[in-house]
Amino acid sequence: MIEMAPEQFRRLAEIAHREAGLHMPEAKQTFLAARLQKRLRHTGAKNFDAYLNIVSSTGPDGQTERSYMISALTTNVTNFYREPHHFALLAEFLIKHPPRSPMTIWSAGCSTGEEPLSIAATCRAVLGADWQKWTRVLASDVDQAVLSRARDRIPTPEATERLADFPDLGVDTRWHPDPNDQDLIPSLQSVIRYRQHNLLHALPGTDSFLVIFCRNVTIYFERSAQETVHKRLLDRLASGGLLALGHSERLLCPHEDIEFLGQTAYGRKSTHTTTAAGGMNTCH
Repeated sequence: MIEMAPEQFRRLAEIAHREAGLHMPEAKQTFLAARLQKRLRHTGAKNFDAYLNIVSSTGPDGQTERSYMISALTTNVTNFYREPHHFALLAEFLIKHPPRSPMTIWSAGCSTGEEPLSIAATCRAVLGADWQKWTRVLASDVDQAVLSRARDRIPTPEATERLADFPDLGVDTRWHPDPNDQDLIPSLQSVIRYRQHNLLHALPGTDSFLVIFCRNVTIYFERSAQETVHKRLLDRLASGGLLALGHSERLLCPHEDIEFLGQTAYGRKSTHTTTAAGGMNTCH
């Protein structure tokens, strides 16, 4: 393994923080060095000084390599119906609050797309034949490479079978996927819109979301950045909406109209109204 000097680590950690808000304390020097070995080989860099020359450049090659670097430093561990209790909660939520108009669900930090596909499948299971009429999913990620993989996914029998391995949602559903249906993934993709977005920046637009999934993303951020992201998520959560965080995360921006629903899930009380740009939520 090519060794990394402390000054090289400091400069690379600064780039990771600037580009994606990643928090890289000194204890992660070995981790960072190991994760970037493939990038050194791919770029032909013989050492980290050479790699820094590439990743620090202001031209298109530097911009592209910074994107690959961020991708290498985030695990992008995902699978269909990961943390299934959240999908059971989503199903229960949709039964209790059937949409009267098209609803939008935000999958923030969607990685290679397994989460938004699982969300769409859950909506289809609960809402039935007209599910596409009511369902819109925004899937965002800072990493353009994984977004491209999600957007351009080629259906395979293996992926369809895994997506059809539907979890027990604890509620009566109108539909279960067929593991032999090669139209399953294209059907689910039809309601998903993919977008590159850095959660450290405000999401453009003013639309609110009835449901937000932002799971195992902010674990990479320092606490102040986590608080900023959580506030922005709550600012975009509609009245009566549902927010799901990752299994090792907790909401750092509480407010009196946010209630704990169990297992890293939160709801906004429907007795309050909020605006997408709202300033109702204050972190302390």
